[in-house]
Amino acid sequence: MKSVEIELLGRKYFFKSDNPEDLKNTAKYLDQQLLELNERFNTVDQMKLFAMYSLMITEKYFTEKENNKKLNSEIEQINKLLSGVISENGI
Repeated sequence: MKSVEIELLGRKYFFKSDNPEDLKNTAKYLDQQLLELNERFNTVDQMKLFAMYSLMITEKYFTEKENNKKLNSEIEQINKLLSGVISENGI
């Protein structure tokens, strides 16, 4: 693991990572999102920004999880239909 320095909202953090470039890119994206949130809500409280962004990410996660569940259900239905067609046609 390599030590990686990242910066979020002007504050430096140090992490260890097997993929330092991925971590740097993720941190850069996160920093940009936090800066945009800060512009929208104009707060100097970094903890509030982190909390707001965490809630936004969590909401998106649960939405995507539900979408994934629906897609998996649809895939199962399609597989059953295909299995029926294959059985009927002796393929």
